[in-house]
Amino acid sequence: MSQAERIAENEAFCRDLNESRHDWLRSGLQVAGFRCECWRIDCGVRIQLSSREWEEVRSRAERFAVAPGHTANDVEPGVEVVVKEYEHFWIVEKRGEAGDVAAKRE
Repeated sequence: MSQAERIAENEAFCRDLNESRHDWLRSGLQVAGFRCECWRIDCGVRIQLSSREWEEVRSRAERFAVAPGHTANDVEPGVEVVVKEYEHFWIVEKRGEAGDVAAKRE
């Protein structure tokens, strides 16, 4: 498995964990604490997202919600790009091989 594939697998794992938190938002909460979906499997940062923000991230299988600055580009340049920056979180999108892995894991 390439480094780009490992990065995408780690982020997809976090995305899977976060799916259940989105159910909390459907039950009436305004925001919920989501796990940062960055490439680091040991990352413990929580980010607060509204239902609208979560749905924006999930609008594409290659997109992930990460804490500001938590990109994989220091480890694997070009594997992802920041597509939107909010004060409390960023949306990153996987590219190339990592994007293919993320799309398959959706």
